[in-house]
Amino acid sequence: MVSSDLSRRRVLLAGAGALTALAGCNGSADGGDRSTSTEPARGPSDPGSVPPHRRLRAATDDPLVWLPDETRTDADGEPRRRRPRFLTSREEVERLHFADADGADAARSFLEETAFDAATVFVQRLPVGECYKLQLCGVSWSQTEIDTEFGRVLRDASVACEAEARDSTAWLIRIPEALDTDRITGYGSGVGGGSCAERGRPPEPEPDPPITADAVPANATTEPASTEGDDA
Repeated sequence: MVSSDLSRRRVLLAGAGALTALAGCNGSADGGDRSTSTEPARGPSDPGSVPPHRRLRAATDDPLVWLPDETRTDADGEPRRRRPRFLTSREEVERLHFADADGADAARSFLEETAFDAATVFVQRLPVGECYKLQLCGVSWSQTEIDTEFGRVLRDASVACEAEARDSTAWLIRIPEALDTDRITGYGSGVGGGSCAERGRPPEPEPDPPITADAVPANATTEPASTEGDDA
């Protein structure tokens, strides 16, 4: 059994470098009288651009967090579940429902601690293979757009999973700005193979070319080593 799991994970690891682009769609939430900063968008490559966040995960296609839509009902008469794009007030949080998902309790506490007069919670849903986990690597936003960047890595070998199975994740990202969410119409998200640390690693410096006899001028002289300065 252990050999089978290791073989499966080697196969998964071989394909982990594939890049998947996920694009959002238009959406809005009732932001009320909230101020909007004119600061420029923050770049995903800046380590400080990853705001506080919480993640929920479950093996389901149903919403992991939702608001009841009183204007629409299911066949049994229950309000439809509406996935919020943003959470902008304490009243919305009080109406929010959570699925029986990993991370739900931490997400509730996270929202209770959010000061919505100075922050906006962006809610993003992403599917992920059962044998993988996502890492939030960067977030950038402006007055009209918001973009997120994720890394994808294999879960621990001790986690039972099926290569073809998929889970749902919901990300609650606390943007430190009271955004006017009605103005935000552009959404983008990227998921790349590898961890955030691997994807953000600076390129290796190129080695200096070796010095050969041909590279030394014919009239060059060799100065004796100085005995002044730092100790050798």
